[in-house]
Amino acid sequence: MSSPQEFFGNIADLIRGIPRDIILLLNRLPYVHLDPENDVRGVIVILMTAILAIYGLTNLLLAPWLERKVMARMMGRRGPVYVGKFGLLQLIADIFKLISKEDTMPMTADKFGFNLAIFMMGIATIMSFAPIPWARGVVGANMDIGLLYVFAVFSVFPPAMLLGGWASNSKYSLIGGFRAAAQLVAYEIPMMLSILGVLIFSGSLNLMTIVEEQYSNGWYVYRAFPGLFIAFVIFLFASLAETERTPFDIPEAEGELVMGPRTEFSGWRYAIILMVEYIHMYVNVILVIVLFLGGWDVIPVIHGVNYPEFLWMIKDNRLIQFLAFNVKIYIGVFFVTWVRVSFPRFRIDQFIEWGWKTLLPLSFIALGIVVVYAGLLVA
Repeated sequence: MSSPQEFFGNIADLIRGIPRDIILLLNRLPYVHLDPENDVRGVIVILMTAILAIYGLTNLLLAPWLERKVMARMMGRRGPVYVGKFGLLQLIADIFKLISKEDTMPMTADKFGFNLAIFMMGIATIMSFAPIPWARGVVGANMDIGLLYVFAVFSVFPPAMLLGGWASNSKYSLIGGFRAAAQLVAYEIPMMLSILGVLIFSGSLNLMTIVEEQYSNGWYVYRAFPGLFIAFVIFLFASLAETERTPFDIPEAEGELVMGPRTEFSGWRYAIILMVEYIHMYVNVILVIVLFLGGWDVIPVIHGVNYPEFLWMIKDNRLIQFLAFNVKIYIGVFFVTWVRVSFPRFRIDQFIEWGWKTLLPLSFIALGIVVVYAGLLVA
């Protein structure tokens, strides 16, 4: 009988040998000559890419399913709860419905702009995942300007939405495009001002560095109170506005504009827009967690409290960090769904005024509190 240490050691050796076994298997194919010593790293990269792709697709399907389940429970909807095991067949039926729908385009639409808007939104959404830290040392691209990069990618959405509305050659789509651009501009400015306090404490635009600083000194949501807490609330609601979902779905507003900028899109184009919306929501939730809720950090540090050794071991475990990060993400997805179900849609004038006249001044107040606190701390 082997000990638990030997058992897990054998499993680890088996996992480490997988890339080498794959190379030996590929070498049996004609015209394939791989060096087991030098090509292992390349195979590991390919395996990790495949694992991350499967993880991303699973979450892409899980997010709308979870949202439908929560909404069904809150609103008494029957389909997502009872159709198939755990309501999974409802999601599969919707996927087949979107794939099988006819792909149409208005005869008077600008075909180039009509298609370009879709690809701009899709590519920008996928690019936004690059600098996100999933655990200590686990990041796609550890950029020194990671936060700036994400906001630069997000800046593609207003012109893409406007382009989609204009290229459709429909008054409903055009008005929806203008509303989308106005909404995103009104809420991106308070959002960017709210993160300046985070930058003051972290001293970096690198998302991994921001999380590491929270790992050592505590999450930003409760530091420099109430400055960073106000910044957290501003960033949270500005992120909800960025997702353009109820009650912030002014650009779509079915009762006024049919479906806003996406009215004339159908088939696979409509499916891409839905996918972009869910991924955009996912990324915004991740940003809230990374900037204010410790990112992959499991247990927040509180000054004056001495944690036992096993808690530090938990904090340093990469697998637990990855799992904790995902738990935080789905708590955030639940919160976004709860807001969508619970609140009515704002009017366009109320919504824009709230961004410029409420969130913008509050972001300056929060920044002032953080600056004073940081100045006193340095002094």
